[in-house]
Amino acid sequence: MIEIDDEENTTMSTTTVTVTGMTCGCCTNKVRDKVGALPGVTGVDVDLADGKVTIEGTEPDRTALADAVTAAGFQLAD
Repeated sequence: MIEIDDEENTTMSTTTVTVTGMTCGCCTNKVRDKVGALPGVTGVDVDLADGKVTIEGTEPDRTALADAVTAAGFQLAD
């Protein structure tokens, strides 16, 4: 899904990545907090069972996203 925000002329998108190593609700909260703090991110949904993290907002820089996940104590899957 891609939306255009005419007010700011930015492209809004939904990005889904796989994060490895999450085992509990505390893990998902850490990932949600770190990824949610990235510039342009407006929403984060973490699916513990599948290891999927869905990010809404402007598409995050892949390096910044990987750094945020690492700062939370986990890894992005390749």
